[in-house]
Amino acid sequence: MYKIIDLQGMGTHEEERFKTKREIAEHLTNYHNIDFIGTDDKDNELSIEEYFKFWKINTVEKQLEYLLQYGDWSISRVRR
Repeated sequence: MYKIIDLQGMGTHEEERFKTKREIAEHLTNYHNIDFIGTDDKDNELSIEEYFKFWKINTVEKQLEYLLQYGDWSISRVRR
């Protein structure tokens, strides 16, 4: 099990538990979809999913690394 740690000090999502890193990546992707600003190489705006696809951020590890930096998050492994 994993939990998200909010490095901004707001405590957002810290009570939630996730079974896999994929679940965390999906959760943070959905969370940041409303405030995400990303573009392709021609400055066309992209959703976060389109951004990952265009820039080949195509593994859970790469997506999670990007998302953790984007929102200033960390994750921690926890026991149930």
